[in-house]
Amino acid sequence: MSHRLHQQTSFEDAIRVILNDAIGLHGAEFGSVQLNAGDHLVIAAQRGFKPMYLELFQKVTATDGCACGRALRTRRTVVVTDTEADEQFAPYRAAARALGFRSVMTTPLLTEQGLLVGAVSTHFVNVHKPTAIEMETLKSYSRLAADHLYGVLDGDSIASKARSMSRRLCDEVT
Repeated sequence: MSHRLHQQTSFEDAIRVILNDAIGLHGAEFGSVQLNAGDHLVIAAQRGFKPMYLELFQKVTATDGCACGRALRTRRTVVVTDTEADEQFAPYRAAARALGFRSVMTTPLLTEQGLLVGAVSTHFVNVHKPTAIEMETLKSYSRLAADHLYGVLDGDSIASKARSMSRRLCDEVT
């Protein structure tokens, strides 16, 4: 995965590789990459979701109880093994049902220096608990991914990339 990632010289291509690698690693049915846009995360890339996903999770703050909101707040991987049983996820249960996922895992993309680039989420149709090997692999990969993304910014800021990729994604869906 790291070799494939380091072959990417554009920020946008690297985002797509990160998304595909995370989905592949976990055998997930859906996924997204969100970028740090200041005090919130915005979706820069997604795979498998209906347009409703973008409407509901386009902008996530640290006060939100969804997995990505909690990962933003704690800067740690958040695993919601069962969306139907997780109390903090209760406000999002109807959306999860409508979108067809029952489990979600969000891992922050933090550089070696601790800068938050964004987060990668994988979503599963069924209740899912990642293995220890999957967790450790994604933790290592997420650090490499964050450092690589930071390195291919090409003079832009993460927030600027976040806004432009988010706008483009929303335009594609509508």
